[in-house]
Amino acid sequence: MEPRIVLAEGEPRYHGPTSTLFEDSSGDRRAQQNVPAMPKIPPAWVQKSLMAEAASQRHMEVINLSQKKLDFDGVDPELGLHLLDLHWNRQHHAFLITYRPAFMRDMACCGPYFSKLLLNAIYFGASKFSSRLEVRRDPSDVRTAGWLYRQRVRELLGGALDRSDVTTIQALLVMASSLFALGDERSAAWLYAGTAFRMITDLGMHVDGSRLPNYRRFTDEDLEIRRRVFWGAFVVDKIQSLYQGRPVSLQELECSVSISFLDNYEELEHWKPFAYSATQSHPGSPAYSVSTFTELCKLSLIMNRILNKVYGERSSKRTPSELAEDLKSLHATLDQWWIDLPPHLNYDPSNGSLPIPPPHVLSLLAMHNVLLILLHRPFVSDGDLHSSPSNAINSFLVCATAAKMIVKILRAYDAAFSIQRAPYLISYATYVSATIHVRVAAQRDPGSEAHVCLATCLSVFKKNQETNWAVRRANHIIQNLMKRMHVNIDDTNVTGLRYSQESISQPNVTSEDRLLPPELPNDSQSQARHKKSHQLVNASDIGQSSAMFASPYDAEMSDYVASDLNIDAIIQSFFREQQSDRQLAQTTREDPADYISTTTNQWLPSTSYSQENILADDSHSQNIVSSPGDTFGVTFIPDRLSTQFLADDMLFGFNSSATEGIGWEFDDRVF
Repeated sequence: MEPRIVLAEGEPRYHGPTSTLFEDSSGDRRAQQNVPAMPKIPPAWVQKSLMAEAASQRHMEVINLSQKKLDFDGVDPELGLHLLDLHWNRQHHAFLITYRPAFMRDMACCGPYFSKLLLNAIYFGASKFSSRLEVRRDPSDVRTAGWLYRQRVRELLGGALDRSDVTTIQALLVMASSLFALGDERSAAWLYAGTAFRMITDLGMHVDGSRLPNYRRFTDEDLEIRRRVFWGAFVVDKIQSLYQGRPVSLQELECSVSISFLDNYEELEHWKPFAYSATQSHPGSPAYSVSTFTELCKLSLIMNRILNKVYGERSSKRTPSELAEDLKSLHATLDQWWIDLPPHLNYDPSNGSLPIPPPHVLSLLAMHNVLLILLHRPFVSDGDLHSSPSNAINSFLVCATAAKMIVKILRAYDAAFSIQRAPYLISYATYVSATIHVRVAAQRDPGSEAHVCLATCLSVFKKNQETNWAVRRANHIIQNLMKRMHVNIDDTNVTGLRYSQESISQPNVTSEDRLLPPELPNDSQSQARHKKSHQLVNASDIGQSSAMFASPYDAEMSDYVASDLNIDAIIQSFFREQQSDRQLAQTTREDPADYISTTTNQWLPSTSYSQENILADDSHSQNIVSSPGDTFGVTFIPDRLSTQFLADDMLFGFNSSATEGIGWEFDDRVF
């Protein structure tokens, strides 16, 4: 049966067939059956109409400002416009939650798509990227930026919670995204977003308005806004669930909203990064907002499936063979997403001659690589999932390749926009990448490419923590993991190297301007001087073992992974880390140094896989728990995914309570 949106107190509300209100509209449904169907307007006509209105309203913004019609809620118009400009240049392109034509039009006439609550939420989110000291309570602390606007949001929110409204949903989503990066506001961010999701269901925004029986109540603009707000919420839901390690709220199977955004005015609008950094120079480019957001929505659907199938509570009840089938299916979906990516979004950071796209495009590409690691790493680190050793090798190769690609994206980002004010998604991608580079660096001599990649990640943490306080937690986790794996990064590891001046090509940016160390030159000498005596996997082996998981970046594997890496030792390091985490949890915490001193050699491999066993399809070895005489020499710990990522090395929910109180230096400021 079709869902219904009925009028409740003059407002449309969603009710399904189990509701007592569902049949209240049965008379309307019978009446609609006797009404001749109106001809459907071609999407191209709707698109032209919306784009014409967007262009018209862009001109009206200037006129309404000059005539003092815009409602800035008591804020000085010059400051208010400055904060709005920051929002339209930066946060707006991330999720397209706010719809500029309707918001700015209704800001001049108190229309339905403007509210002071939403305005102040935008002020708050934009304040931490403003150089204006008057938006801070403490001029020396960017974390106090926007405190006055947050107080205003709290004041206005009380009355707004009595009824669902589109602008309230938008305000809650903007606040949730802004608060989470503060680090100590994770509960507030989670609750704000959850309330927004409830309101979305209340208004039936999870159902495409064009499919509803009474959709004629909605204008083309209404339908466009509903789609954008729903998908913006869907993306926020997945990212927050990933960061906090919690179940998703908006499930794919319970939603039916088209990923089709018809207002393309901002797609080719010229964009310049004035909201990012004044020290870096970027020539500007088309914004590519709509296509980037469309691809992010598609990627979030894949993320939804990964979180449910691999990290959900019910995954512990599934057999390794079932999870392996999910792995192949989900990886194929990620690859297809990459293949279908529009050419203008398919940026290769290895090619220094290509112009660097806007930061929201780089964030999209970073998230794709994060999902590759998120999908594959459990099949490396969880012994219960090792249906064959070759599967673990396959998955690690994908992880290592994606981790290196993330670093290339970080360098491109920094060269064009400065990593200092990058969004939290970039910081999370940095963290995920670093968890892989630490393990590779543990087997290499100081100065290796793995050390330089890891140094890049640490530099991101250092530079990015001012506007994203939660980055300190990620930095602490990686630093602790480095200590346990005896990996050191200092000036002699990095600054003494001769870097390739062609690693990133960007106008008006010199090597001295970069915050991040560029990648090492790709020469045979730098690869040859770190040869080990262990059993190694060469390039031809990788070609065989990774055939099941073809990657867009397969060419990267031979340089970074295959030449001299003992993958056996890396796989063992995951298992030993899990054992060590249990040992740490069972011992007293009076002197952490005692624990570290007892695990000095825990990362050294005891034995190696034989070459035949590495590449063999060992289907008979499911659920192996080896004895001391086993060929593989690895003790597989049959853990489930819900408990494998402990405080020292998490991906899913690394901001969860397992790391509560680690690496934080908060004072008593509350705003």
